[in-house]
Amino acid sequence: MGNYIVLTNKDTFQTVLDNAGLETVETYNFYFFDKLKAKYTIAKVIDESIKIQLFEEFEGKEYVNHIAVKFFERFETIEAAREELNEIVKASGNSEDSIHSKLVKVSEVALEN
Repeated sequence: MGNYIVLTNKDTFQTVLDNAGLETVETYNFYFFDKLKAKYTIAKVIDESIKIQLFEEFEGKEYVNHIAVKFFERFETIEAAREELNEIVKASGNSEDSIHSKLVKVSEVALEN
């Protein structure tokens, strides 16, 4: 089982990254037509018994879920997790609009501002 997972934060749901059993490796902003659509974080799992907390808002109601880390897709290396992110971005559009999809590492965003 791999050591790395990819966590997502969007307008409709938030993943709590502050977890003693996770080590944040890097975060990327996903833009579509220059609008921030999601943030993806690659994290290293350091405690197999943890649960990931998700807050979701759906149809005006708020939900909180605690999901065992064993249910998340795992990656052997950081590079494999990055490849998955690139596949997500490619899959976000199968038309000419895809050229307007981009993934930007958060530290690079900070340098641009």
